[in-house]
Amino acid sequence: GPSIRIRMGRPDATTADAEFLQRPLQASTPRSLVTKTLPSAGLDSDGLRLYFGRVHHLTEPEWIALTGGSHGLGRHVSLLGMPKDCLKNLTRSCLEDAPVLLPFVTESVNRFDNTYFQALLAWNAKNQIELGQVAFIPTDVDMVVDPGLRRHVERFAKDGINDDSSFRRAFVRAYQKLVETTATTKERY
Repeated sequence: GPSIRIRMGRPDATTADAEFLQRPLQASTPRSLVTKTLPSAGLDSDGLRLYFGRVHHLTEPEWIALTGGSHGLGRHVSLLGMPKDCLKNLTRSCLEDAPVLLPFVTESVNRFDNTYFQALLAWNAKNQIELGQVAFIPTDVDMVVDPGLRRHVERFAKDGINDDSSFRRAFVRAYQKLVETTATTKERY
């Protein structure tokens, strides 16, 4: 992954963040409602813009790079094999103890690269992805179906993964912003 310089001495909070924003944000659609301090997997592209732009002050390329970098490496909870009582009442403990964690993109789960963006475009092109090769959530799909966001996905998909790629530079800027501007005051939300 990229080398990221982090300034030392940032003041951290002494308590956990609140789960909900003090004032919810919403654009014109029901799925754009931002109520929590972590983004909901069901947000639409307007909700993503509100969350990352207003809550964290990230530009579109920065939060798209941050999403691609983290989802390219990460895994997420699947409802496959989830006990029926959890499916009926989905609680935090049900999600934390989920029997199946799926990678977003199976071929690069332990490598920082731009495979996530390539897979997202291939998924959107239909019939270019094998069943089980990717497991996207609604916010991933929003980035490829919204024309304004898709242009960043396309650019990052074409990018190399060298130290000077636009994807890597945007990811580093976004990560630095998150580290340096979060956990500084308990009133930030």
